[in-house]
Amino acid sequence: MNYVKHQSLVIKIFLLGVSVIFLFACGGGGGSDSTNTKVLPITPGGYLVEGVSLGKVSVSTIKLAAESAGYSQFSKYMKYTIKLYKIKYNTTYKGQPIVASGLISYPTGLSDSMPTMIVGNYQSYADKDTPSEFDFPNNFTFFAAIASTGYLTLIPDMLGFGETKDKVFPMRNYEHTANAMIDFIYASEEFVKAIKLGVSGKKFLTGYSEGGYIAMATLKMIEERPASGISIDATAVGGGGYNLVNILKNEIINTTYDFPSDIAMLLYSYNSMYDWNRPLLDFFNEPYASRIPVLFNGEYNRQEINQQLTNSLDIFLNNDFLNNLRSDSDDELVLITALSNNSVDNWTPKSLLSIIHGRNDEIIPFSDSEETYNKMVANGSTSVTFTPIETGGHVDSGIEFIEIAVLWFNSLNP
Repeated sequence: MNYVKHQSLVIKIFLLGVSVIFLFACGGGGGSDSTNTKVLPITPGGYLVEGVSLGKVSVSTIKLAAESAGYSQFSKYMKYTIKLYKIKYNTTYKGQPIVASGLISYPTGLSDSMPTMIVGNYQSYADKDTPSEFDFPNNFTFFAAIASTGYLTLIPDMLGFGETKDKVFPMRNYEHTANAMIDFIYASEEFVKAIKLGVSGKKFLTGYSEGGYIAMATLKMIEERPASGISIDATAVGGGGYNLVNILKNEIINTTYDFPSDIAMLLYSYNSMYDWNRPLLDFFNEPYASRIPVLFNGEYNRQEINQQLTNSLDIFLNNDFLNNLRSDSDDELVLITALSNNSVDNWTPKSLLSIIHGRNDEIIPFSDSEETYNKMVANGSTSVTFTPIETGGHVDSGIEFIEIAVLWFNSLNP
Protein backbone atom coordinates (compact mmCIF):
# COMPACT_ATOMS: atom_id res chain seq x y z
CA MET A 1 0.00 0.00 0.00
CA ASN A 2 1.27 3.44 -0.86
CA TYR A 3 2.23 5.56 2.14
CA VAL A 4 0.23 8.49 0.80
CA LYS A 5 -2.94 6.44 1.29
CA HIS A 6 -2.07 5.73 4.91
CA GLN A 7 -1.20 9.34 5.54
CA SER A 8 -4.75 10.21 4.58
CA LEU A 9 -5.84 8.64 7.86
CA VAL A 10 -4.08 11.41 9.70
CA ILE A 11 -5.26 13.97 7.17
CA LYS A 12 -8.90 12.88 7.29
CA ILE A 13 -9.16 12.53 11.05
CA PHE A 14 -7.33 15.73 11.80
CA LEU A 15 -8.34 17.91 8.89
CA LEU A 16 -11.49 18.91 10.71
CA GLY A 17 -9.46 20.00 13.72
CA VAL A 18 -6.87 21.83 11.69
CA SER A 19 -9.64 23.63 9.83
CA VAL A 20 -11.25 24.60 13.12
CA ILE A 21 -8.06 26.13 14.39
CA PHE A 22 -7.29 27.87 11.13
CA LEU A 23 -10.69 29.54 11.11
CA PHE A 24 -10.37 30.27 14.80
CA ALA A 25 -6.96 31.88 14.39
CA CYS A 26 -8.27 33.95 11.52
CA GLY A 27 -11.10 35.36 13.60
CA GLY A 28 -13.71 32.86 12.42
CA GLY A 29 -15.82 33.12 15.55
CA GLY A 30 -13.64 31.22 18.00
CA GLY A 31 -13.05 33.70 20.77
CA SER A 32 -10.25 33.00 23.27
CA ASP A 33 -9.04 33.95 26.70
CA SER A 34 -6.78 36.97 26.74
CA THR A 35 -4.51 35.28 29.27
CA ASN A 36 -3.42 31.71 29.90
CA THR A 37 -5.48 31.27 33.03
CA LYS A 38 -4.03 28.67 35.37
CA VAL A 39 -6.05 26.21 37.41
CA LEU A 40 -4.42 24.78 40.52
CA PRO A 41 -5.71 21.88 42.62
CA ILE A 42 -7.76 22.70 45.68
CA THR A 43 -5.53 20.39 47.70
CA PRO A 44 -1.93 20.16 46.42
CA GLY A 45 -0.07 16.88 46.46
CA GLY A 46 -2.56 14.85 44.44
CA TYR A 47 -2.55 14.06 40.75
CA LEU A 48 -3.27 17.48 39.25
CA VAL A 49 -0.24 19.78 39.03
CA GLU A 50 -1.89 22.56 37.04
CA GLY A 51 -4.18 23.35 34.15
CA VAL A 52 -3.42 26.10 31.65
CA SER A 53 -6.23 27.57 29.54
CA LEU A 54 -5.78 27.21 25.79
CA GLY A 55 -8.82 29.22 24.81
CA LYS A 56 -12.18 28.50 23.21
CA VAL A 57 -13.54 27.41 19.84
CA SER A 58 -17.11 28.40 18.98
CA VAL A 59 -19.71 25.91 17.87
CA SER A 60 -20.32 27.89 14.68
CA THR A 61 -16.65 27.55 13.78
CA ILE A 62 -16.68 23.82 14.50
CA LYS A 63 -19.76 23.31 12.33
CA LEU A 64 -18.33 25.36 9.49
CA ALA A 65 -15.04 23.49 9.63
CA ALA A 66 -16.80 20.11 9.62
CA GLU A 67 -18.79 21.03 6.55
CA SER A 68 -15.77 22.59 4.79
CA ALA A 69 -13.74 19.44 5.44
CA GLY A 70 -16.47 17.28 3.91
CA TYR A 71 -17.70 15.79 7.17
CA SER A 72 -21.14 17.32 7.44
CA GLN A 73 -22.32 14.19 9.28
CA PHE A 74 -20.36 15.42 12.31
CA SER A 75 -21.66 18.98 12.08
CA LYS A 76 -25.18 18.00 13.13
CA TYR A 77 -23.93 16.64 16.46
CA MET A 78 -22.00 19.77 17.44
CA LYS A 79 -24.00 21.95 19.85
CA TYR A 80 -21.64 23.84 22.16
CA THR A 81 -18.63 26.13 22.14
CA ILE A 82 -15.70 24.27 23.69
CA LYS A 83 -13.00 25.34 26.11
CA LEU A 84 -9.59 23.64 26.25
CA TYR A 85 -6.90 23.22 28.89
CA LYS A 86 -3.45 21.71 28.91
CA ILE A 87 -3.16 19.57 32.03
CA LYS A 88 0.01 18.64 33.87
CA TYR A 89 -0.35 15.69 36.20
CA ASN A 90 1.62 13.31 38.39
CA THR A 91 2.18 9.74 37.23
CA THR A 92 5.04 7.23 37.07
CA TYR A 93 7.44 5.91 34.44
CA LYS A 94 9.59 2.84 35.14
CA GLY A 95 8.61 3.14 38.77
CA GLN A 96 9.77 6.75 39.10
CA PRO A 97 7.47 9.77 39.64
CA ILE A 98 7.18 12.11 36.66
CA VAL A 99 4.97 14.97 35.53
CA ALA A 100 3.09 14.14 32.33
CA SER A 101 0.55 16.09 30.31
CA GLY A 102 -2.69 15.90 28.38
CA LEU A 103 -5.61 17.85 26.98
CA ILE A 104 -9.04 18.50 28.47
CA SER A 105 -11.88 20.04 26.50
CA TYR A 106 -15.46 20.61 27.58
CA PRO A 107 -18.63 22.33 26.35
CA THR A 108 -19.60 25.74 27.65
CA GLY A 109 -23.19 26.80 28.22
CA LEU A 110 -24.39 23.29 29.06
CA SER A 111 -26.93 23.42 31.90
CA ASP A 112 -26.97 19.69 32.71
CA SER A 113 -24.14 17.68 34.23
CA MET A 114 -22.03 16.24 31.43
CA PRO A 115 -20.64 12.71 30.99
CA THR A 116 -16.93 12.11 30.49
CA MET A 117 -15.28 10.68 27.38
CA ILE A 118 -11.76 9.33 27.91
CA VAL A 119 -9.77 8.98 24.69
CA GLY A 120 -6.71 6.91 23.91
CA ASN A 121 -4.66 9.05 21.56
CA TYR A 122 -3.62 8.02 18.05
CA GLN A 123 -0.04 7.06 17.27
CA SER A 124 2.08 10.17 16.85
CA TYR A 125 5.81 10.66 16.39
CA ALA A 126 6.46 14.41 16.29
CA ASP A 127 6.26 16.45 19.49
CA LYS A 128 4.22 19.10 17.69
CA ASP A 129 1.43 16.56 17.08
CA THR A 130 0.90 15.95 20.80
CA PRO A 131 -2.68 16.79 21.91
CA SER A 132 -1.61 19.26 24.60
CA GLU A 133 0.66 21.06 22.13
CA PHE A 134 -2.32 23.08 20.98
CA ASP A 135 -0.82 25.31 18.29
CA PHE A 136 -2.68 27.78 16.08
CA PRO A 137 -3.22 26.70 13.32
CA ASN A 138 -1.12 23.57 13.18
CA ASN A 139 -2.39 21.11 15.74
CA PHE A 140 -5.82 20.16 17.00
CA THR A 141 -6.72 16.62 18.03
CA PHE A 142 -10.08 15.74 16.49
CA PHE A 143 -11.54 14.11 19.58
CA ALA A 144 -11.21 17.43 21.43
CA ALA A 145 -14.00 18.73 19.19
CA ILE A 146 -16.26 15.92 20.40
CA ALA A 147 -16.68 18.02 23.54
CA SER A 148 -19.02 20.14 21.43
CA THR A 149 -21.53 17.27 21.52
CA GLY A 150 -21.74 17.58 25.31
CA TYR A 151 -18.83 15.61 26.80
CA LEU A 152 -16.00 16.45 29.13
CA THR A 153 -13.25 15.02 26.95
CA LEU A 154 -9.93 13.73 28.32
CA ILE A 155 -7.02 13.05 25.96
CA PRO A 156 -3.76 12.23 27.73
CA ASP A 157 -0.54 12.74 25.80
CA MET A 158 1.24 9.46 25.35
CA LEU A 159 4.24 9.09 27.64
CA GLY A 160 7.27 10.19 25.68
CA PHE A 161 5.48 13.30 24.44
CA GLY A 162 4.44 16.64 25.89
CA GLU A 163 5.96 17.11 29.35
CA THR A 164 7.66 13.70 29.08
CA LYS A 165 9.23 14.13 25.66
CA ASP A 166 12.65 13.33 27.11
CA LYS A 167 11.47 9.71 27.55
CA VAL A 168 11.18 6.99 24.91
CA PHE A 169 7.52 6.38 24.13
CA PRO A 170 6.49 3.01 25.66
CA MET A 171 4.60 1.80 22.60
CA ARG A 172 1.99 -0.89 23.20
CA ASN A 173 2.97 -1.34 26.82
CA TYR A 174 0.13 -2.40 29.08
CA GLU A 175 1.45 -1.12 32.42
CA HIS A 176 2.68 2.30 31.32
CA THR A 177 -0.26 2.94 29.01
CA ALA A 178 -3.02 2.06 31.47
CA ASN A 179 -1.35 3.63 34.51
CA ALA A 180 -0.92 6.97 32.78
CA MET A 181 -4.54 6.96 31.56
CA ILE A 182 -5.87 6.17 35.03
CA ASP A 183 -3.72 8.84 36.68
CA PHE A 184 -4.99 11.36 34.13
CA ILE A 185 -8.57 10.45 35.03
CA TYR A 186 -7.77 11.16 38.68
CA ALA A 187 -6.13 14.46 37.72
CA SER A 188 -9.20 15.43 35.69
CA GLU A 189 -11.44 14.84 38.69
CA GLU A 190 -9.31 17.24 40.73
CA PHE A 191 -9.47 19.73 37.84
CA VAL A 192 -13.27 19.46 37.72
CA LYS A 193 -13.51 20.18 41.44
CA ALA A 194 -11.16 23.15 41.15
CA ILE A 195 -13.24 24.88 38.47
CA LYS A 196 -16.59 23.62 39.81
CA LEU A 197 -17.54 21.98 36.53
CA GLY A 198 -20.83 20.08 36.45
CA VAL A 199 -20.15 16.46 35.53
CA SER A 200 -22.21 13.32 35.91
CA GLY A 201 -20.76 10.05 37.11
CA LYS A 202 -20.88 8.45 33.66
CA LYS A 203 -17.56 7.65 32.01
CA PHE A 204 -17.04 6.37 28.48
CA LEU A 205 -13.73 5.13 27.10
CA THR A 206 -12.68 5.04 23.45
CA GLY A 207 -9.84 5.06 20.95
CA TYR A 208 -9.00 4.05 17.39
CA SER A 209 -5.91 2.26 16.04
CA GLU A 210 -3.13 2.75 18.63
CA GLY A 211 -5.77 4.56 20.67
CA GLY A 212 -7.90 1.42 20.50
CA TYR A 213 -5.09 -0.56 22.12
CA ILE A 214 -4.68 2.16 24.76
CA ALA A 215 -8.40 2.15 25.58
CA MET A 216 -8.55 -1.65 25.78
CA ALA A 217 -5.48 -1.75 28.06
CA THR A 218 -7.00 0.90 30.31
CA LEU A 219 -10.31 -0.93 30.63
CA LYS A 220 -8.50 -4.19 31.40
CA MET A 221 -6.51 -2.62 34.23
CA ILE A 222 -9.51 -0.80 35.71
CA GLU A 223 -11.53 -4.03 35.79
CA GLU A 224 -8.79 -6.40 36.90
CA ARG A 225 -7.11 -4.06 39.38
CA PRO A 226 -10.04 -1.90 40.50
CA ALA A 227 -9.09 1.78 40.59
CA SER A 228 -10.70 3.50 43.57
CA GLY A 229 -13.60 5.68 42.46
CA ILE A 230 -13.29 4.86 38.74
CA SER A 231 -15.77 2.74 36.83
CA ILE A 232 -16.33 2.74 33.08
CA ASP A 233 -19.91 2.61 31.80
CA ALA A 234 -19.03 1.63 28.24
CA THR A 235 -15.98 1.30 26.00
CA ALA A 236 -15.71 1.43 22.21
CA VAL A 237 -12.44 0.40 20.57
CA GLY A 238 -11.66 0.35 16.87
CA GLY A 239 -8.89 -1.16 14.76
CA GLY A 240 -6.49 -1.32 17.69
CA GLY A 241 -4.53 -4.54 17.44
CA TYR A 242 -4.78 -6.47 20.73
CA ASN A 243 -2.71 -9.63 20.20
CA LEU A 244 0.70 -8.04 19.76
CA VAL A 245 2.50 -11.24 18.80
CA ASN A 246 0.13 -11.79 15.90
CA ILE A 247 0.27 -8.12 14.92
CA LEU A 248 4.07 -8.21 14.60
CA LYS A 249 3.98 -11.49 12.69
CA ASN A 250 1.39 -10.03 10.34
CA GLU A 251 3.73 -7.10 9.67
CA ILE A 252 6.73 -9.29 8.80
CA ILE A 253 5.01 -12.16 7.00
CA ASN A 254 5.59 -10.50 3.62
CA THR A 255 8.79 -9.15 2.10
CA THR A 256 7.57 -5.54 2.30
CA TYR A 257 5.75 -3.44 4.86
CA ASP A 258 4.69 0.09 4.03
CA PHE A 259 4.94 1.46 7.59
CA PRO A 260 8.50 0.69 8.76
CA SER A 261 8.18 3.51 11.33
CA ASP A 262 5.75 1.32 13.32
CA ILE A 263 8.08 -1.68 13.43
CA ALA A 264 11.05 0.53 14.23
CA MET A 265 9.23 2.36 17.03
CA LEU A 266 7.99 -0.88 18.60
CA LEU A 267 11.45 -2.48 18.70
CA TYR A 268 13.20 0.73 19.76
CA SER A 269 10.61 1.26 22.47
CA TYR A 270 10.77 -2.27 23.90
CA ASN A 271 14.57 -2.23 23.90
CA SER A 272 14.50 0.95 26.00
CA MET A 273 11.45 0.10 28.13
CA TYR A 274 12.84 -3.21 29.34
CA ASP A 275 16.46 -2.05 29.54
CA TRP A 276 17.59 -4.82 27.23
CA ASN A 277 20.34 -2.52 25.94
CA ARG A 278 20.70 -4.58 22.79
CA PRO A 279 22.64 -2.90 19.98
CA LEU A 280 20.18 -1.64 17.38
CA LEU A 281 22.16 -3.67 14.85
CA ASP A 282 20.56 -6.74 16.47
CA PHE A 283 17.29 -5.57 14.95
CA PHE A 284 18.13 -3.32 12.00
CA ASN A 285 20.63 -3.12 9.20
CA GLU A 286 22.65 -0.02 8.44
CA PRO A 287 22.19 2.74 7.58
CA TYR A 288 18.84 2.47 9.40
CA ALA A 289 20.15 1.33 12.78
CA SER A 290 22.14 4.55 13.16
CA ARG A 291 19.25 6.73 12.01
CA ILE A 292 16.58 5.46 14.37
CA PRO A 293 17.55 7.31 17.61
CA VAL A 294 17.54 10.57 15.66
CA LEU A 295 14.31 9.81 13.80
CA PHE A 296 12.50 9.23 17.09
CA ASN A 297 13.72 12.36 18.86
CA GLY A 298 10.37 14.10 18.38
CA GLU A 299 11.35 16.30 15.44
CA TYR A 300 9.93 14.10 12.68
CA ASN A 301 6.43 12.92 11.80
CA ARG A 302 5.48 9.49 10.50
CA GLN A 303 5.89 10.41 6.85
CA GLU A 304 9.32 11.94 7.36
CA ILE A 305 10.46 8.87 9.32
CA ASN A 306 9.20 6.44 6.69
CA GLN A 307 11.06 8.38 4.02
CA GLN A 308 14.31 7.74 5.89
CA LEU A 309 13.63 4.00 6.19
CA THR A 310 12.68 1.33 3.64
CA ASN A 311 9.63 -0.86 3.15
CA SER A 312 11.80 -3.82 2.13
CA LEU A 313 12.05 -5.93 5.29
CA ASP A 314 15.04 -7.92 4.02
CA ILE A 315 16.96 -4.67 3.64
CA PHE A 316 15.57 -2.99 6.74
CA LEU A 317 15.77 -5.74 9.38
CA ASN A 318 18.74 -7.80 10.52
CA ASN A 319 18.57 -11.06 8.58
CA ASP A 320 19.06 -13.36 11.61
CA PHE A 321 16.50 -11.40 13.62
CA LEU A 322 13.93 -11.50 10.83
CA ASN A 323 14.42 -15.20 10.19
CA ASN A 324 14.16 -15.99 13.91
CA LEU A 325 10.82 -14.18 14.09
CA ARG A 326 9.47 -15.84 10.98
CA SER A 327 10.51 -19.31 12.16
CA ASP A 328 9.38 -18.86 15.80
CA SER A 329 12.93 -19.44 16.98
CA ASP A 330 13.60 -19.37 20.73
CA ASP A 331 16.37 -16.87 19.97
CA GLU A 332 13.74 -14.13 20.12
CA LEU A 333 11.73 -15.63 22.98
CA VAL A 334 12.33 -12.59 25.22
CA LEU A 335 10.75 -10.24 22.69
CA ILE A 336 7.85 -12.59 21.96
CA THR A 337 7.21 -13.05 25.69
CA ALA A 338 7.18 -9.27 26.21
CA LEU A 339 4.70 -8.84 23.36
CA SER A 340 2.53 -11.61 24.78
CA ASN A 341 2.58 -10.03 28.25
CA ASN A 342 1.42 -6.72 26.78
CA SER A 343 -1.36 -8.22 24.68
CA VAL A 344 -4.88 -7.33 25.81
CA ASP A 345 -6.95 -9.82 23.82
CA ASN A 346 -7.49 -12.71 26.24
CA TRP A 347 -9.47 -11.64 29.31
CA THR A 348 -13.08 -11.29 30.49
CA PRO A 349 -14.64 -7.81 30.33
CA LYS A 350 -17.51 -7.13 32.71
CA SER A 351 -18.69 -3.69 31.55
CA LEU A 352 -20.10 -2.88 28.12
CA LEU A 353 -17.43 -3.21 25.42
CA SER A 354 -17.94 -2.66 21.71
CA ILE A 355 -15.14 -3.93 19.45
CA ILE A 356 -15.39 -2.36 15.99
CA HIS A 357 -13.19 -3.08 12.98
CA GLY A 358 -13.18 -2.51 9.24
CA ARG A 359 -13.50 -5.78 7.35
CA ASN A 360 -11.13 -4.46 4.67
CA ASP A 361 -8.55 -2.98 7.05
CA GLU A 362 -5.17 -3.21 5.32
CA ILE A 363 -3.08 -2.12 8.32
CA ILE A 364 -4.45 -3.91 11.39
CA PRO A 365 -5.99 -7.27 10.40
CA PHE A 366 -9.74 -7.66 10.86
CA SER A 367 -9.10 -11.14 12.23
CA ASP A 368 -7.33 -9.72 15.30
CA SER A 369 -10.49 -8.01 16.55
CA GLU A 370 -12.67 -10.96 15.58
CA GLU A 371 -10.42 -13.38 17.46
CA THR A 372 -10.28 -11.04 20.46
CA TYR A 373 -14.07 -10.98 20.60
CA ASN A 374 -14.28 -14.78 20.35
CA LYS A 375 -11.76 -15.23 23.17
CA MET A 376 -13.70 -12.88 25.44
CA VAL A 377 -16.97 -14.69 24.77
CA ALA A 378 -15.28 -18.06 25.35
CA ASN A 379 -13.96 -16.70 28.66
CA GLY A 380 -17.54 -16.00 29.73
CA SER A 381 -18.03 -12.33 28.94
CA THR A 382 -21.63 -11.40 28.14
CA SER A 383 -21.03 -7.65 27.80
CA VAL A 384 -18.87 -7.56 24.67
CA THR A 385 -20.13 -7.07 21.10
CA PHE A 386 -18.35 -7.13 17.77
CA THR A 387 -19.32 -4.86 14.88
CA PRO A 388 -17.69 -5.16 11.45
CA ILE A 389 -17.52 -2.04 9.29
CA GLU A 390 -18.24 -3.31 5.81
CA THR A 391 -16.90 -0.49 3.64
CA GLY A 392 -13.49 1.11 3.42
CA GLY A 393 -10.09 0.24 4.84
CA HIS A 394 -8.31 1.49 7.95
CA VAL A 395 -8.71 5.13 6.93
CA ASP A 396 -12.41 5.28 6.18
CA SER A 397 -13.24 2.85 8.96
CA GLY A 398 -11.64 5.25 11.42
CA ILE A 399 -14.01 8.02 10.38
CA GLU A 400 -17.03 5.73 10.58
CA PHE A 401 -15.87 4.39 13.93
CA ILE A 402 -15.98 7.83 15.53
CA GLU A 403 -19.59 8.35 14.54
CA ILE A 404 -20.62 4.84 15.65
CA ALA A 405 -18.91 5.25 19.03
CA VAL A 406 -20.34 8.69 19.79
CA LEU A 407 -23.87 7.68 18.80
CA TRP A 408 -23.62 4.58 21.00
CA PHE A 409 -22.42 6.60 23.96
CA ASN A 410 -25.22 9.10 23.37
CA SER A 411 -27.77 6.28 23.49
CA LEU A 412 -26.41 5.22 26.87
CA ASN A 413 -26.62 8.76 28.18
CA PRO A 414 -30.22 9.88 27.47
